[in-house]
Amino acid sequence: MFTLQLNDADWVLLAGAVGLYWLLALWIKNSSFMRRHNITTWGPVIFLRTTMGIDLLNKLARPKTFWRVLATAGIPLVILAMAWFLALILLMTYVMIRSPPEPSSYNTPRNILLVPGLNEYIPFVWGWIAIFVTMVVHELSHGILSRVEGVRVKSMGLAFLAAPIAAFVEPDDEELFGTPSKPAIVSRGARVRILAAGVISNFIVAIIAMALFFGPVIGTIAPIDRPMVVDVQDGSSGGLEGFQRSMAINEINGRTVTDMVGLYSALSGRSGTSTVRVIYDDHLQNDLVLKGMPVKGVFISSVFNASGASAAGVKARTILYQIDGDPTPTFAAFRSHMNSTHPGQEIEIATTSGSFKVKLGAKTDGTSLIGVGISPSDALYVGGVTFQEFPASQFLDLLKVIPVSGMQGLGTLLGLPFVGVPGFTDRGFPGFSGWITNLFEPVGWAKPLGDEFFWIANLLLWIGWIDLYAGLFNCLPAVPLDGGHIFRDFVQGLFERVVGANAAARLTRTVVVLLAWVILTSLLITIIAPFTHGLSG
Repeated sequence: MFTLQLNDADWVLLAGAVGLYWLLALWIKNSSFMRRHNITTWGPVIFLRTTMGIDLLNKLARPKTFWRVLATAGIPLVILAMAWFLALILLMTYVMIRSPPEPSSYNTPRNILLVPGLNEYIPFVWGWIAIFVTMVVHELSHGILSRVEGVRVKSMGLAFLAAPIAAFVEPDDEELFGTPSKPAIVSRGARVRILAAGVISNFIVAIIAMALFFGPVIGTIAPIDRPMVVDVQDGSSGGLEGFQRSMAINEINGRTVTDMVGLYSALSGRSGTSTVRVIYDDHLQNDLVLKGMPVKGVFISSVFNASGASAAGVKARTILYQIDGDPTPTFAAFRSHMNSTHPGQEIEIATTSGSFKVKLGAKTDGTSLIGVGISPSDALYVGGVTFQEFPASQFLDLLKVIPVSGMQGLGTLLGLPFVGVPGFTDRGFPGFSGWITNLFEPVGWAKPLGDEFFWIANLLLWIGWIDLYAGLFNCLPAVPLDGGHIFRDFVQGLFERVVGANAAARLTRTVVVLLAWVILTSLLITIIAPFTHGLSG
């Protein structure tokens, strides 16, 4: 995944490029030659307009009844999406005000902006392809419905901010919205259809893309059983050798390894030094030397605040391999020993970072609690490197459940690139690319395509995800978004039933401005709230 990482020299070059771009924008603004060729600017944004393609819009708009029926049928979905996404944003804002989150990679400004490459969770290539598809589909739909309803399309084109950032279709605003002296040529219902067309098309594309991704695509992906590196201690011999998280293990000393039992057997068979063939991004392989004898245990993924483990100084991302002198080589052995303890009891645990005496706390069911999060998969530790077997089959099963999980599944889908699948990927899910392709392979009809099949999977995932997010965001009832114009028409129609047209217009403007302010404030709070975490409570 490509992300933008800049050093001091890069920032200087970037500043110079921005300056040159700004000079270009100023020249275009003052150039009569560029204006004659329909190239204009608005601030730093450069607009390239053309009438080419309008004949195509006219042809596409010919089945008018079809487009009207489709747009009318989609309006209830737009209204539901508007209400749901607005409620979600307001709820998120309330939670952030009550309990500001700690600053993390999730809420840094670069990752709040859904810009591929700048946002470290959105891959550069797939992200920009998806954005281009989203823009074209959205704007083309506005154009088609404009022609269906008889509104003139003045131009089509692209907006640039160094790179293309938007496609647009430019209907005649006077015909669409009217002016104080001239009413619009279309009815309110026709205008709502035009405004809703872009969002509806985004939702349709998202549904199709996601149906293909979660259906025939995932259905032809099979897991490959391989242990993998889940943690590397800083400064350890394994870390200095080059071991990194997410590397998959293929061979130990020339012997193929497919599970943790085989890994332990292979590493135990040498006098403390083994040659490990690892597989990393996109099936690249390398041989690394690993020194030390393996230790079997359970992986401490986290340490709870105000717990016995926290008070004792137990460290996260270490291996717990012994309790009161009894080995705990597996999760089952760990649970068995803990079931024989009671709250208030002091135990001694041995971990790869040292031994600790821990006073046990109590769970809500009365059983004892160390105060650590334990990964249910057995773990192996050698030379500062921790190995576990990635549960690839369970991972696929959880992905398949998302589209049939209702509103919970929709929430999971929206957070998938950032949160990933809880318990499986803690750095989001970028699709089937990078290290994760080392644990899966195409089968059945997709097998002849090899790794290129994952290109199809990633294309569908990101087109579906970006279209879904774009549709939901544009649903928000805040002008100049499509949802804002739709909301304004609906509110004004309701007010006109009880008061005169002029009073209804004034009331509508007030409601629309207040709601836009609420939405903008909510979005700003999501950016600011993490920086107030230390000030709360």
